[in-house]
Amino acid sequence: MLTTAKRYNVSFAAVKLDNQMKKSLPIWYHLGATKKLRRLNNTNVSNCLRDKHGITYVADLLAPTRRACYIEALRVSNDFLPTSCICTDCERDKAHGCKHPLRCCRGAAELLAQVRPKWNPTTDTTPDGLSLTRNRKTANQKAIQENGDVLFDPSLTTRGPLEEAFRVFVNPDTHDNPPAIRERRGRIVNDGEVTAYVHG
Repeated sequence: MLTTAKRYNVSFAAVKLDNQMKKSLPIWYHLGATKKLRRLNNTNVSNCLRDKHGITYVADLLAPTRRACYIEALRVSNDFLPTSCICTDCERDKAHGCKHPLRCCRGAAELLAQVRPKWNPTTDTTPDGLSLTRNRKTANQKAIQENGDVLFDPSLTTRGPLEEAFRVFVNPDTHDNPPAIRERRGRIVNDGEVTAYVHG
C-alpha cells in the first residue's frame, strides 16, 4: 500500500485547510515546517514541552504562547524571562516537572513560528470566497434527496477529519504554496493588531 501511495504521489496536501484541521496536525516533524523546526524537535525545551507539558499537536502550542504572564514578560523585555512565576498555569507546569515554564512558553512560540503560513493556524484567516451560500447548500441537500441537479461547491478549503486532506498525483514543488483566493470587493483593510490594557 505504501509503495502504491509513493508511486502516485499520495500526500497530505490540501490546497487550503481550515483552522481546525491546521490545529489537529502533529507539531513534531510537521510536514509544513521549515528546516529550523526539524532542528528544534530534540532540544531540551522541546523535550520538556513534549514530556512535561504534553505538547503533541499544533493546537497544544497555542495556550502557552497566549499565557498572560508570558505576554507581560515579553512586553517588559524581549530577551529576559523571569525564572519564577506564581500564576496558576506556571505552578501547574512546575508540578508536572517543568523547571522554567516561561522558557517553555517562548519555546512553544518559536516552534509555532516555524510552521509555514499555509499550515499555521495563527495566519491566513482570509476565507477563499468560493464557498456556496447557505441557500445554495440547502438547495443541494434538497436536490440530493430528490435526485436532482447538484451545484458544484468550488471551495478550496478542506474541512473535517485529517483523512479528507490526502491527495494523489501531488506535485511536491507546490506543497507549501499558498492557495489562490478570490479578491474581495470594495476597500480591503488589512487586519491590525491591537493591544488593550484593563486597569483595576
